[in-house]
Amino acid sequence: MPVLAIGGLGVVAVIGAVAAFIITAWIGQPVPVLGFEQTYDQPIDFPHTIHASLEQLDHVAADGSRMEGLGLDCTFCHRTVTTQANAGVPPVSFCATCHQVIGAADNEQINILRDAADIIGDDGTEPVDWKRVHRLPDHVRFVHEPHIRYLTANPSEVKNSTDGVKTGPSGVCSTCHGNVAAMEQVAQVEPLKMGQCVDCHRDNGAPTDCAACHY
Repeated sequence: MPVLAIGGLGVVAVIGAVAAFIITAWIGQPVPVLGFEQTYDQPIDFPHTIHASLEQLDHVAADGSRMEGLGLDCTFCHRTVTTQANAGVPPVSFCATCHQVIGAADNEQINILRDAADIIGDDGTEPVDWKRVHRLPDHVRFVHEPHIRYLTANPSEVKNSTDGVKTGPSGVCSTCHGNVAAMEQVAQVEPLKMGQCVDCHRDNGAPTDCAACHY
């Protein structure tokens, strides 16, 4: 009997854990286990703190001074975000226009990029296989352009804060993506579930019929 009781408790515990995982994933973000993380290690470390932030960083320059972020607008790299559905990721050749000269010769991460861009090594130009962090179901249609256009025209509806540029597209991206400028490694911070999207559409007078977002 004690064995049966313990076994029964084990079954209940497993069922409870599975139920909690499903409920959590349905309401918000899933528990970060079994590959359901909200971030990923990328092929090359890309700290948005250096590229997008306007804040003083922990990095110390060769002369001993504290470095500040470059404050690049999101569209500097994500060039199609204001015109197309996809934000776009720059090719390795675009990154190399800066990093063929910027960055120490012994910087391991930058040298991975230089190798991919055929600046060093002799393997030829190779794309960087970035891992996508923010992903919606395949049956969901999300076009960046109208969202950026609306939020740019209605700054009072922008959510979250940012350590980076606060005008134009860079000033509104935090609504869905959080404070990317403060992230050493990009992570999903908003659940991006249907309820969140519908609530936002209702609050801002956008369509809420199924065909607006679903194929």
